[in-house]
Amino acid sequence: MKDMKLLRTVLYLHHKLERASRSFDVSISQYRMLYYLSHGPRRAAELASESSIRKPSITSLINTLESRGWISREGDPADRRAISIRITQEGTAIMKAFERHLQDSLVEYLGAEAAADAEGQIEPLFELWNDRRKLRIKQWMQASKKDKTS
Repeated sequence: MKDMKLLRTVLYLHHKLERASRSFDVSISQYRMLYYLSHGPRRAAELASESSIRKPSITSLINTLESRGWISREGDPADRRAISIRITQEGTAIMKAFERHLQDSLVEYLGAEAAADAEGQIEPLFELWNDRRKLRIKQWMQASKKDKTS
């Protein structure tokens, strides 16, 4: 792994996707937040932890998404002090449209055959990342519950 091809490829493709996102009314960080919320409601602290965004920035991002009608805040019945954030139908629709736009941009850049080949090649790496992400969330949730009972 001396030549860092994976790292450089990911960074270059991220740059290409950021450029493609400029022609759409969603930023990469807004998309990422909608994606996290598409898996179920979360609290702001959970979103900050999962996305590695600091609390003041996450608040601003949440406010922007809420003003666009893409997310909503609701009281958490399990803890009346807490607020759960959930994606709305409009948020789900814009997230999916943005994904299609980025996918189309990626296919245009790479070519359909190379994009299809890359999709198959990336599956094991995606599964590894997803398993690690789920483990981190589980650990964070357990630590959070432990803090509440202390």
